Amino acid sequence: GAGIPSWSALHCGADLVVCTDQGIADRIRCLAECALRNLEDIEKRTEQSKQFGGEEFNTNNDLNCGIVKVCPYSWGTPIDPILETIQCSNSQQDKELDQVHLFDVVIAADCIYMPDFHEPLLKSIKLLIRRPNKSDHRWGMALLPFALHGNTKDENVWNIVPLAIEMGFEVEVLEGVQLTPQWKNMDMKRGFVNMLRLT
Repeated sequence: GAGIPSWSALHCGADLVVCTDQGIADRIRCLAECALRNLEDIEKRTEQSKQFGGEEFNTNNDLNCGIVKVCPYSWGTPIDPILETIQCSNSQQDKELDQVHLFDVVIAADCIYMPDFHEPLLKSIKLLIRRPNKSDHRWGMALLPFALHGNTKDENVWNIVPLAIEMGFEVEVLEGVQLTPQWKNMDMKRGFVNMLRLT
C-alpha cells in the first residue's frame, strides 16, 4: 500500500513518477518494492491486452508506462536529490524529461494533518511544480487530499490554506468525499477526504 498516489499515476500513463518518503531505509525499500510490483503488473496487463487485440492503455513505450523513480527526500530541503534521481539513468527519455525538471502534478496525500510540517511541505511544492516559461505557459499544480485525524484542532490543519496563499499559491478547496473510516469506532471525519488544489 505504500505510495498509492504514485502507482495510480503510473497506471494512468504518467510519463514520469517520482515517489518520495523520509530517508528511512525500510520506507524507501518498501516504496521500491511497490514500484517494481506495479511495473510488473502493468507489463502483465499490457501483454494480456495484446494477446486479445485490445488497446487497454495509451502507450508511451513498449510497456505503456513511464519512468518510475523512488528517492529519499525531506520536505523543505533543496530538491537536488529528486533532480539527481531523475538524472541517474542514461535513457533518452530521462534526458528529455530532465530538460524540464519540474512536475506537472505533485500529490501529497494525507500529509497535512501535522501543522508543523505545513511550511516545509509548501516550500517543496513551490520548488517542484512547473512554472511557465517563454515556450510553455502551463502551470503545474499540487493536489493535497487529506483527512482530519483529530491529533490537533481542525482549524490548525486548515491553516495551511492562508499559509499557502501567503506563500504565493492560488488555493482551491475542491469537493470532498465521504469514505468509510478505517476502523469501526473511528469518527466519520477520519473517513472524509478533503481536497486542496494549489497552483
